[in-house]
Amino acid sequence: MKNLILFFTLILLFACSPQPEPIDYGNDICDFCKMNITDNKYAAEIVTSKGKIYKFDSIECLFQFKNLEIKNPDEIHSELVNDFSNPGELIDLRKAFFLKSEVFRSPMGMNVLSVASEEKLNEIKLKDGGEVLSYSEVNKLALEQ
Repeated sequence: MKNLILFFTLILLFACSPQPEPIDYGNDICDFCKMNITDNKYAAEIVTSKGKIYKFDSIECLFQFKNLEIKNPDEIHSELVNDFSNPGELIDLRKAFFLKSEVFRSPMGMNVLSVASEEKLNEIKLKDGGEVLSYSEVNKLALEQ
């Protein structure tokens, strides 16, 4: 009986866990700049601990919004960004690999793309050039915009 109660408690905990939501390209509006989110290679999303979802048309909008609107970092459950190599697929922003290149034109002009693996990053860099950035470097660059 105790195992059954524990099992149902765990199910409830996981069922109530904040989850990301797919971005509806062409219809969703950026919560920072208020532009239509249309490019499935650069969009981003924040999910709060309470389940509130904020969507952005670019990574710099996410960082600028976070800097201005999120007072306590513990409010954030997850930060996600599109995987440039798999358009429309959201990946963990903290685990992403970043490349800045003028070859790629992001919606707000910072021109930073994110990918899920270092191998994919190196493949794109070898083909198109660019500068590899860390999470903190992307954050700093975004706040300078």
